Amino acid sequence: MNVLEVFVENLCGNFNNDEQIRNQEENGNITHPKAKHINGVCNSKIKNLPKDFNGYFVIEESYYDQGGRQNILPHLFLFTLNEDNKVVLESYELPNNVSKEDFRNDNENLIMDYNELVKSEKFNPMIYNEDNGVFTGESTSMFSPVTKFILKEKIENNTLYVSEIFYKNNKKTFGFEDPIIYKKVN
Repeated sequence: MNVLEVFVENLCGNFNNDEQIRNQEENGNITHPKAKHINGVCNSKIKNLPKDFNGYFVIEESYYDQGGRQNILPHLFLFTLNEDNKVVLESYELPNNVSKEDFRNDNENLIMDYNELVKSEKFNPMIYNEDNGVFTGESTSMFSPVTKFILKEKIENNTLYVSEIFYKNNKKTFGFEDPIIYKKVN
């Protein structure tokens, strides 16, 4: 397996942070939302992929539950290797004709056209460094002149560590410096 295949194998599956929430409940200090990620390669849902295509499109379904409020945040990512043999994450816009509730890995009717996919202009691609099977990456993106988004990830041993923080006018408006710790459940 090449480094990209190893990365995608570690990234894909069903993950949740139940263990992190249990530990926080035991300590009496819940600081993160209950969350789950369902990550799956979706190349088979994309028509007109070039014959020599060497990347993996991944649907990331993110579900958050905090204070009785539920939030669904699906994403479409492309993972490729750059000239330095490092994994690169690029974000794509969700197709306009699909609701976020329907943008799921298990939606058998979901079909996208490669020629209509639009790369996110706001998201600064993230490059992962790999060291002994541990992948780490960080990206800073300006979503507007006053809105900054910082994403940090570490992937190791069936565990995802994800820190996402939004700043508006240099004030934190959402997110966690301490990462949400997702464990693979299958």
